[in-house]
Amino acid sequence: KNQSTVLQGQTSSWILKLSNYGYAPAANIMLKTNAPWLNINDETGEEKDEYSPTSHCVGPSGTLMKVPFEGTNKAGILQPGETVEVPVSIRTSGGGRQDFYILCRYELWNEDSQTKFASPRHRWARKLLSIPVYPSITMSASLMPSYVNNGEHILSVELMNYRSDRDSGLDINFDNLCVISRHFEVKQLQGQFISDGVSNSLIHVDDEPSALEVGWQERVTLHYLVAPIAGAVGPCNVSLLPLSNDGNASVVKNGDAKLTDFICRERAHDVFSSTLENHRREKERLLAEQEKEGQPRHVAQIRRAKTTLPGGESNLSSSSNEPVAQPHPTSIAHLCPSEGTSNINVVCSWSASVGEGGQYETIVGQHHLRNLLLRPQNKSKGCPLAMTAKHVEKVCHDFDASSHLDVDLEITLRNRLVETDVDFEFALDHQPEFDFVGTTSFKWSLRGGEEITVPMKARFYAGGVYNLQSVRLTVLKSEAPLPYLFPLQWTILVEEGS
Repeated sequence: KNQSTVLQGQTSSWILKLSNYGYAPAANIMLKTNAPWLNINDETGEEKDEYSPTSHCVGPSGTLMKVPFEGTNKAGILQPGETVEVPVSIRTSGGGRQDFYILCRYELWNEDSQTKFASPRHRWARKLLSIPVYPSITMSASLMPSYVNNGEHILSVELMNYRSDRDSGLDINFDNLCVISRHFEVKQLQGQFISDGVSNSLIHVDDEPSALEVGWQERVTLHYLVAPIAGAVGPCNVSLLPLSNDGNASVVKNGDAKLTDFICRERAHDVFSSTLENHRREKERLLAEQEKEGQPRHVAQIRRAKTTLPGGESNLSSSSNEPVAQPHPTSIAHLCPSEGTSNINVVCSWSASVGEGGQYETIVGQHHLRNLLLRPQNKSKGCPLAMTAKHVEKVCHDFDASSHLDVDLEITLRNRLVETDVDFEFALDHQPEFDFVGTTSFKWSLRGGEEITVPMKARFYAGGVYNLQSVRLTVLKSEAPLPYLFPLQWTILVEEGS
């Protein structure tokens, strides 16, 4: 079906027709695309685990798929003159005019080709689609450690409508947010919506009680609480977060294909492309070294290069005979690994109206944010230490009877990095209105994920409102010490009274 307007991230249902115009049956039909746009719908009804490939993908690229279909005489064999229809989904990406290539490879099938020593005869067919893709929305996210509870983070998602496909009617409805994670659960922060479930600055959509309508060039920011899941690491969870005041997330075990297939294949394609590019650069470097030396490599060097992976690990088989289950590169288990990283993935589902001259239709789409790290492995863009404080918020004291008041204060420092130690210096800036009693400066080292609690007292001499946050952290690095100040307020109200 031809459609004049296609937006970034739009998902639509297509029918892929395969017709055999030849005189021999065709089997083992494979599809190769230049981008992870096409997703073959799974209508077999088979239950798949999180280690299974998505969209019948073969290999690590995320763009090579085997086409499943039921033939007239035998499954997977297309007889001469036969036509089959395969339901697929398409998700567009990029901007401007995009060329989408589909390369089909099939084998000529006969009884002799099923023997062990037969060499299959391959044939090829190709299709090129040129699609103009218009802008739709932008989505960005930021993560900050929570200064209330250790291990928790605040996720802020910013969505903006910047459609430009027509002059008017450019509204977009944000339906829900989906968070995919194995290590964390997500909850919506209360107070972002009014009582009827609609934001104060957004418009309620009558047909979609949980959807929010955002006009052209309008922007909305939503905040969520990300908390670690207690206990052992379980299956990957897909949390659907409605855009309403109840904020209760519905959890879908093992994922929802409509929500996760595209993001899984998108990640696999990016990882494969990056690895291929690194391999190409390494080959160019080795070739340049060979030309510089003027001598060819000997046999041992060639064998070593072929049996060594880019990460430095040998490609030879392990001495252990125990089989290790490895997730497919396009599986949801590969998107959310069970060990190593602690990340989340965000999917925003939206809908919009397109068309002209009174002929309008509703389209749907989704945007992705992949691999948002909550606990970095070795590096962090901000301060590698998270800081929280515990103290009373209000206290009453008779300063006529006692000249000062001591209030307990506990400051907890936690290393956000998982695998890297952090050396730092802790210091409290002097405050003219009150004093700190206890350890006010020291140097320490925290292992990955480790924390330390510093007990002390704050001494007050008069009533008032005070900000106890006076901490200055300096991370001691080899190149140069790096100081950090935190934009926090630890407010305490001291009342005078008997």
